[in-house]
Amino acid sequence: MTNTQSKNKKHLVIFSHGSGVRKDDRGLLSEIAEALPEVQAILFDYYQIDETNKTLTMTSFSAQTRLLNQVIDKAKQEYPGATIDIIAHSQGTIVTALAQPQGIRKTLLLSAVFDMGLERTLKRYRSRPEADINLSGISKLPPLDGLVRIVPAQYWTERVAIKPFLEYNTFAKKTDLIIINAQQDQILGPVDLSGLDSDIKIMSLTGNHGFEGKDRKPLIETIRKILFS
Repeated sequence: MTNTQSKNKKHLVIFSHGSGVRKDDRGLLSEIAEALPEVQAILFDYYQIDETNKTLTMTSFSAQTRLLNQVIDKAKQEYPGATIDIIAHSQGTIVTALAQPQGIRKTLLLSAVFDMGLERTLKRYRSRPEADINLSGISKLPPLDGLVRIVPAQYWTERVAIKPFLEYNTFAKKTDLIIINAQQDQILGPVDLSGLDSDIKIMSLTGNHGFEGKDRKPLIETIRKILFS
C-alpha cells in the first residue's frame, strides 16, 4: 500500500488497477492520484511481480476481490470515520463490483468492462506468436512494460462466470456509482448499456482506453468535479 499524503487526512481514494499492469496502471492511476493532493491516495498491486525474471503473475478474480476488501478494511482501521472513494480502471472496475465493499461514498469506473467473454481477448493474443494460451493450465501473454504476464487457469474459469451488469447494478445500491467510458476505446468494443440500473450515472469522454495524451487532463478535471462537488 502506498500512501501519498499524511495520516491526518480524512478523505481517502483507493485505486483499483486494470489487467496485467502494475498499481500505477501504466501511469494513469498514479497521475490521477498526483492530481488529487487533497486526499489520501492508496495504490496497491493485485499481482505478483518478479523483477529478476521479468514476469507478472496475474491472480484469480476471487483473490483480487479479497485483496481489495483487505485494503479497504485496513484503510478503515487506520482512518476511522474517513470518507472513502474508489477510482477503478478497466478490469479493476469489475473487480471492484465483485468485491461489493461497504461504506464507499463514490465509485468511479473508468473504461468499465461489460463483456467478460474470452473470444475477443483470446483473438487479440493468439495473433501474436509470443503468446502461449492454455486455458486449462498456465498461459503466458506477450510482454507489457517489459514483463511477461503469466495467467493461471483459474483466472479464465472465473472470468467467464462473471455477469458484469448484475454486479454493477448490485453495487450501485451501496455506493454512488459513476461510469466514465472512453469514446475511442481501442480495447473494449461498443456495448448496449440499457441494462444498467437507472441509479448509475454514465458519462462519455474523448479518449482511448487509458485516456492518454491530451485527453488525460479533461478526465482528471472531470474526476475532480465528481469527487469534490
